[in-house]
Amino acid sequence: MTPENRRILVATVLSVVIITVWQVAFAPKPSQKPRPTATETTQGPETPAPATPSAPASPAPPGSPPVNTPPPEAPEELHTLRGPGFEAVLSSHGGALAHLVLQGKKFQRDTRAGGREPIDLVRVAPGQPSPLALVASPEWGGAQDGASDPAASASMRVVAKDDRSVTYEGRAGQASVRKTFRLTGKPFELAVEIEVEGPAARDAAVVLLYPGYFPPDAGSRGFLAGPPVEFVRPMCRAGEDTTKYEIGKGAKKVEGAVEWAGLDQGYFASAIFPAQPSGTCAFADGPTKGAGLTFVRMPVEGGKARLAFTLYAGPKELDTLRSYGRKFDTALDYGWAARPFAFFARGLLYILRWFEARVGNWGVAIILLTVLVKVVLLPLTVAQMRSMAEMRKLQPEVEKLKAKFGDDREKLQAATMELYRLHKVNPFSGCLPLLLQMPIWFALYATLQTSVELYAEPFLWIPDLTRPEPAAFGFLRFLPLSMGISQFLMQKISPQPTDDAQAKMMLYFMPALFTFMMWSVPGGLTLYIFVNNVLSIGQQIYMMRKMPAMQPVKPAKG
Repeated sequence: MTPENRRILVATVLSVVIITVWQVAFAPKPSQKPRPTATETTQGPETPAPATPSAPASPAPPGSPPVNTPPPEAPEELHTLRGPGFEAVLSSHGGALAHLVLQGKKFQRDTRAGGREPIDLVRVAPGQPSPLALVASPEWGGAQDGASDPAASASMRVVAKDDRSVTYEGRAGQASVRKTFRLTGKPFELAVEIEVEGPAARDAAVVLLYPGYFPPDAGSRGFLAGPPVEFVRPMCRAGEDTTKYEIGKGAKKVEGAVEWAGLDQGYFASAIFPAQPSGTCAFADGPTKGAGLTFVRMPVEGGKARLAFTLYAGPKELDTLRSYGRKFDTALDYGWAARPFAFFARGLLYILRWFEARVGNWGVAIILLTVLVKVVLLPLTVAQMRSMAEMRKLQPEVEKLKAKFGDDREKLQAATMELYRLHKVNPFSGCLPLLLQMPIWFALYATLQTSVELYAEPFLWIPDLTRPEPAAFGFLRFLPLSMGISQFLMQKISPQPTDDAQAKMMLYFMPALFTFMMWSVPGGLTLYIFVNNVLSIGQQIYMMRKMPAMQPVKPAKG
């Protein structure tokens, strides 16, 4: 095997291996509370929630009063606030979020019945409180385990409401609580104001809860595909670090003042921002497998406090995340393998957005990106082909060196490299264009995994470029097969190694390997590689006409 082909093969196989060991996503349909159909509805009392595993909390001092008994359960009253791009449904049980539904055709999900429904970012397991429920710390009479504190789902009085806000009053431990939710006029955003008052107590605090549930029996969007809509992972930005918690790992505290905290939800994020970085955050598992919680503990000095938060619950659009500051763009998770290519991924996203703004389709934008990359790399590709042509001219001399040095690999390699040097041939130029393409592959893959801009965007028969192409007849995917055929044709017309076994491996094994790899990756990446192959075939045919030495040679029969 010649050095240039060996390096191309190694580079290609390494890229396949790295992508193939990518994180496998999970998926489909969790059980959720039904979305209300009216602006306000009343329901009967709910069954008390079972206790959840302990959340991090300060130990109660000796002689602490017991947890206050919650008031008699009143019927649940729901109130809907409709803001730009979303609909928030607040519940009088806990004065918390019952639903946060995204609006628009783009933000819909498949149902089990085969239809479509809006995406609801509130997903909790039975026994979990609702997001933005509030409890008192043990120093103020709250439960040691804040997530199982009855105050988290206790009835609160609705004392004011209109189309833009709703205010609740109730108790948490020894403290009286007043909570107001208000539309800010910005997309996917609510203002949350909390007033608490109680007896002065050392280390007294209130704890804001943000639970989530990722059903363990949820299906997968496909091997190597992006995260499913049900994906949930608690996260918190405190101090200088953004911490993401793997559900099932046990309780964990995070050091530093809280910048923001909430849930990573794949292509979406739900996070609360204290008016000023303050408090501490912690994570814990919920009452059932797949359930987790983020806790934000806010100290209350002198028995009285007014706390202000901003809630963002919506898509992870890069510019929107950056507009909030506080490194909120770190809510985007490119995964361990693609993280080194995050800079490229963000650059590609801006290029794709520029193309999409002009052509109105993300699939066409990917095709134009492929053409752009091909044009940028054209000088290197031409140099590679010329180098390969020169190396083929030298192949008879290389065969003479093999006969001369036999099995002495060191002398053979030294003599071969000297031969290339004398004829000014660079054996490493053959793999340079491929090595430069690899970061683009990873960056585009990361972009499709994380960028909500491409989420649920169709192209021709592909309904979502961030997902694998749907299988026809239950098993057939045309785009990966077309990519594999184009890979075979590209190998077929390329200069072949003189070794028959090596030629067959390059001709049959590599296209089969790429087809297998592309079978379960996002359709947008397969589209990019397919178009790149087609352009490469055109380049190869043109160069063969210009350089007779580039004509494929039938491998010698051994």
